[in-house]
Amino acid sequence: MKQIFGKLALFAVSFLLVIPLYADGDLRGEGPVVKDAWIRHAPPVAKVMAGYLVIHNPMDETVVLQGAESSMFKRVEIHRTEMKGEMAAMKRQERVEIPAHGYLEFAPGGLHLMLVGPRRPLSVGEEVEVTLKFGGGKTLPVRLEVRPPGGAEMHHHH
Repeated sequence: MKQIFGKLALFAVSFLLVIPLYADGDLRGEGPVVKDAWIRHAPPVAKVMAGYLVIHNPMDETVVLQGAESSMFKRVEIHRTEMKGEMAAMKRQERVEIPAHGYLEFAPGGLHLMLVGPRRPLSVGEEVEVTLKFGGGKTLPVRLEVRPPGGAEMHHHH
C-alpha cells in the first residue's frame, strides 16, 4: 500500500510540474514564451489567412520551430515574405531558429504563419488555438486573437 501511495504521489507531483509546460503563453523559463499572438481578419471567402506573434526564448540554447497545426485550418505553414525587386514573394520555411535569450518576430512583411483553408469564417475578437511544434517533439498551444486589418498593428509590442 505504501508503495502504491508513493507512486501516486510521485505521479501527482509530476503531473503538476508538467501542466505549466503546456499552458498558454508563459512557460516559466522551461521553454519558449509567446506574446502578442494574432490573426489578421479576412473576408469570409478568404482561403488563406496570416498569423503573427512574438516568440521569446528564455533558455540558454537555441530553440527550433519546425511547424504548427490547428484544427481550425487545413494546414499551417511558416512563411517569410521576401522582396524580389518590387514584388513581394512568400517562401515557405521548414524551420526557424529562436536564439538563446532572443526573440523571433512574426510580423506583416516578414515571417508569418500561413493559415490555409479556414474551416469556417472567423470573427473579430475570436480566439483560435494553434499548436507550435518545436524540435525534440515539444509542442506549445497558443491562442491567436482575430483582429481587424486596420487596428492589428497597434497592438504590436514586446
